Amino acid sequence: MDHLTDREKEVFLLLGTGLGNRRLANELRISERTVKAHIARIIEKLGHQTRLQTAVLAVLVHDALCADADCTC
Repeated sequence: MDHLTDREKEVFLLLGTGLGNRRLANELRISERTVKAHIARIIEKLGHQTRLQTAVLAVLVHDALCADADCTC
């Protein structure tokens, strides 16, 4: 996780909510293409093969990465 940028960590955490790329883009106020690029880099950096593997990991490590006690993702 240390290799992820702050923005990639943000995308990573939201990926664990199960939102699709369009909803992630709306939530982050970035383009869907940018979301896809972030997700591809996250998957690569974590050594995963699928988005699902990465989303499951996001759920498992959420509390360790999210500093916001009132986080809803």
